[in-house]
Amino acid sequence: MEINNYDLFIFDLDDTLIKTEEYHYKIWLETLQDIIDSNFTFTFNFFCSKFHSKEKNSIKNYIINDLNLNNYNEILDKKNKLFFEFINKEKNNIKLIDGVEELINYIIKNNKKFIIVTNSSKNILEFYLELFPTLKNSTKNYYREMFINRKPAPDCYLKVINDFSNCKMIGFEDSIAGIHALQLSNEKIHNIDIIFINNLDYYHYNYIMENYNIKKNIINYNNLF
Repeated sequence: MEINNYDLFIFDLDDTLIKTEEYHYKIWLETLQDIIDSNFTFTFNFFCSKFHSKEKNSIKNYIINDLNLNNYNEILDKKNKLFFEFINKEKNNIKLIDGVEELINYIIKNNKKFIIVTNSSKNILEFYLELFPTLKNSTKNYYREMFINRKPAPDCYLKVINDFSNCKMIGFEDSIAGIHALQLSNEKIHNIDIIFINNLDYYHYNYIMENYNIKKNIINYNNLF
């Protein structure tokens, strides 16, 4: 893969730019323990199996159908509030994915563009932009409130393809929801090469490698170019 072939670099946020997915797991678990029982638990792998999915509304379906909790929106609001409080407390410990700052500097130095496409809310994204100023060099950001149908739906990536129609694109995603969204957009308008950034232990790793058109699998950005 020749990185200089690309004009536009597209990044998901959680565990693609910033090491945060373990935080989402932690806060989801604490939220549900507070609602269900302090002894309620699940592993990180189980979390990925249920909260990362190529199916629409997977988290909502798990909360309602598996846990028999009907106040999903209240639960989600509670989780989001706790998560924002947590990352504010832990901001000195939050880290970028290894090598990503060097990659972004390379992109800027070579007069290329990068954008961020995330299911996270605008306020979460803006928090990370302040925490890591190098991310402020993004040409455009796409976040939760901009789309009715979020990943794994392809809407965000179809919008990117429309907004940057003359660019040769490469997209980086860590989860099956993001990978699925990228591939669906390519089935409509083939225009984004897909880089899967995760390791062999990821719950959906084998499924992704067997069922999606992955250009390259990496665990960080250190050996990308």
